[in-house]
Amino acid sequence: MVKIMVTVKGLKKYYNLRKDIIFRKNILIKAADDVSFSIPEGRTLGMVGESGSGKSTIASSILKLIEPDAGKIVIKGTDITKLKGEKLRKFRKNMQLVFQDPYGSLNPKMTAGRIITEPLRIHTKLCKKEINERLEELLFFVGLNPDHSDRYPSEFSGGQRQRISIARAIALNPEFIVLDEPVSALDVSIQGQILNLLSDLQQKLKLTYLFIAHNLAAVEHISDDIIVMYLGRIVEKSTKEKLYSNPLHPYTKSLLKSIPENKPVKHGFSVISGEIPSPEDPPSGCYFHPRCPYAKNICRKEYPELKNSEGTSVACFLY
Repeated sequence: MVKIMVTVKGLKKYYNLRKDIIFRKNILIKAADDVSFSIPEGRTLGMVGESGSGKSTIASSILKLIEPDAGKIVIKGTDITKLKGEKLRKFRKNMQLVFQDPYGSLNPKMTAGRIITEPLRIHTKLCKKEINERLEELLFFVGLNPDHSDRYPSEFSGGQRQRISIARAIALNPEFIVLDEPVSALDVSIQGQILNLLSDLQQKLKLTYLFIAHNLAAVEHISDDIIVMYLGRIVEKSTKEKLYSNPLHPYTKSLLKSIPENKPVKHGFSVISGEIPSPEDPPSGCYFHPRCPYAKNICRKEYPELKNSEGTSVACFLY
C-alpha cells in the first residue's frame, strides 16, 4: 500500500491589494486558488509554470511560512494548518526548504560549519562532539570536505554553496523537503551534478520532494509526477511519462514546445504567444484562453473543472 507523505486539499491564498488610495479600491489577487494534490512517500512531485503562477506561494503555505486562507495541509498524518507556536516549531524538523539563491540564503558572516549545524544547535540536545561528528557526515553526504567547514560562503562556488544549503536542509533528518528552483541560479554544467546529488540523497535517506522549477528538463530528470500551474490554479496533473509523451492541456503543450532543441539552427525552439495575464485582472472564463489556439466560446465564459482523462487530470473543455 502506498503511503502518502503530503496531502494538500482546497488550498487558497488570497491577497488584498489596494490600488487607489482616494477611492479605496481593493483588488483581490488569488495567488493559490483551490489547489489539491498529494505526494507519496519517497517520491518527487514536480511543479512547473511561468512566473506568477503561484508555485512559491503554494510552497510557502505548505511550510507554514505564510498562513493559507483556506484548505487543509497534512504532512505524515499531522494537519499542520492547526499547528501554532511551540507545536509548529517542533514539527518544522520534519519539513525543510532549499532556496533558489544559494548565496542569498546563507549567512555571509557564518562559516559553512556553523550554517550546517545551526539546526542541530536549535532543535537538538547534542553535545559539541556529536554535532561535529554529524557535521562531518553531512559534508560527506553532499560531496564536500571537512576542511570546507571553516570557510565562509563567499569562498565557495555557486554549486558548493547549494551543497551547503542541502546539507543544512537534511541536518535534522527531515522526511519532506521543498526544493524551490534549486538549480536555476547555477551554471548548466553544475545543474546536473546537483540534481544527481538530490536523487542520491532521496534514495539514501528516503526523502519526499516537492520540486519547483521553470526548467522542464530538470523537472523531467528528477520528478515522478508533475503538476502544471497557471495563475494560481492547476491545469494538469500527470505522471512524468504521460505528461512528456502525451500532454493534454494546451498550456502544457506550449511549455514543452518551448524547450530548446539541441540543433545547430538559429531558432531551435517555440515561444508561447503572449504573456501570462496579471493576477490583478485575470481573464474571464479559462485564464489561458487569450493565449490558447484552441479556445472556444465557452472558454471565454466558464472556467473548466479539473477532470480525469486517460489517467491525467486536466482542466480544459477539449476533454
